[in-house]
Amino acid sequence: MRSFIRERWFNYRPMCVILGFLVLGSLFACYVTQNTIITIISAIIIAILVVIISILKRKLQYFLVPLISFVIGVFGYYLAVYSFNKTTDEKPEYIQARIYSVSVPEDGSVRLRTDSVLFDGEEENTNLTIYVYDNTNIFEGLEIGTVIRFIPSNVYKSDLFYSNTPNSYLYTNNLKYSVTVSMNNLAIIGQDLTLAETLREYIKENLGNGLTNENVEIAYSALFGDKALLSDSQYSAYRLSGVAHLLAVSGLHVSIIVGIIYWLLDKLKIKGWYKVLIVGVILFAYAYLCDFAVSVIRATIMALVMLIAPLMHREYDSLSSISFAGIIIFLINPLAIFDVSTIMSFSCVYGIALMYKPIYNVLSKTKISTKIAQSLAMSCSTTVALIFIMAYFFKTLNVISLFANIILIPIFTLAFMVVFVISLLSLIVPGITYLLVVINPIFDFINLIATVLGNLPIANFLTIELNYIVIFLYFAILLLISRICRAEYEHRIMMVLPIVALLVVCLV
Repeated sequence: MRSFIRERWFNYRPMCVILGFLVLGSLFACYVTQNTIITIISAIIIAILVVIISILKRKLQYFLVPLISFVIGVFGYYLAVYSFNKTTDEKPEYIQARIYSVSVPEDGSVRLRTDSVLFDGEEENTNLTIYVYDNTNIFEGLEIGTVIRFIPSNVYKSDLFYSNTPNSYLYTNNLKYSVTVSMNNLAIIGQDLTLAETLREYIKENLGNGLTNENVEIAYSALFGDKALLSDSQYSAYRLSGVAHLLAVSGLHVSIIVGIIYWLLDKLKIKGWYKVLIVGVILFAYAYLCDFAVSVIRATIMALVMLIAPLMHREYDSLSSISFAGIIIFLINPLAIFDVSTIMSFSCVYGIALMYKPIYNVLSKTKISTKIAQSLAMSCSTTVALIFIMAYFFKTLNVISLFANIILIPIFTLAFMVVFVISLLSLIVPGITYLLVVINPIFDFINLIATVLGNLPIANFLTIELNYIVIFLYFAILLLISRICRAEYEHRIMMVLPIVALLVVCLV
């Protein structure tokens, strides 16, 4: 028993502790008014555990770091909600705004996202969601960068809490109001594209030189994470086959870009801080083109930490790197932890950090090649991490995604590398995009496999109702069986078995 208490289970990682208690603070602030008793009891239990650990370790930091992080998490949540809800009750006579996104909902209207908003000629600290009706010839002139002026039919305050958790998308995009307007009351007064929009539109037009229309939509979505061009059937095929992440800029895309930059800089014999600076500038520019998507910011921070660590004579630690990226993102957007894309992005990376090595070690003992073992381990670790996350948010369990990712990720990596390099060069030599004609068959194959696998009857099935407690218990089990846990084998079993039993009870 004494060895069980004194055994060192984990290396102390301050970044992980800070991020964990920032998240707990926000969750506490969110749920304390909804499930008061359960939330308070959970907070008390966690506080007791922190106090016990700090006493056993005889280190004040084991208590102060979690406490300060928790308090910052609570205040960050309330400050974000307060700043978003601080709006005006007066309906403006007219509104002027600039369109940055155009889409068509199922109700037959046209949905515009706008910024640079003026209420009655005065600048308003908000963006708008505008629903335009009477949409005869609606797309004529209504495009990204168009400046419009209109008399609103109705102005509604955005409901940040139409569900149990805040809508992080509204907060992130500062969409404080939604507006309805008739086309008869709307006038186009100019065009004002940002640099990022100009470059994206230029690249999109150049992609059409070598790719078919369908493949332009796929390539453009993969490059910038903008799925506005995709048809419902296209996106549905990728989602049902479990490879929708290929169409949303993620760590996979950034790692491919970083790999290309590394190779080029190594050929030019550029090393040290110059390498960090060049990589940082290129990734920041790419994040700007992708509207600073959370997954791009996270991957950029991790890439820079990995480069800087050896220059500072430090060993790179993936968990600390992920947590550091999470802290920065939380400080920018305290409600990001309620966003499904953010949760999935971090869950994928945590899954790789926790499970890649154990799975690879098992596969490496078989007769399969090292490359195949690495690919399988990567796909398995991300699938294992996302299985309950996907079930919670989408109410379905995808059983074909592992197979689909093993087939498509290597092929997609090749296609994305070619598209990225040629798209970059097209800014200097526009005609070079005609070379993309050679990868049309690759995109056609990816689309075919995604469609076939997504339409299989066994691809997806409904799951039972899940909650955050189940997800927390599941990740606790992954942590205890991962390489991160340093406890003796029998001690791991002693801790995992009761958690598994509790998880089964919650599921049943």
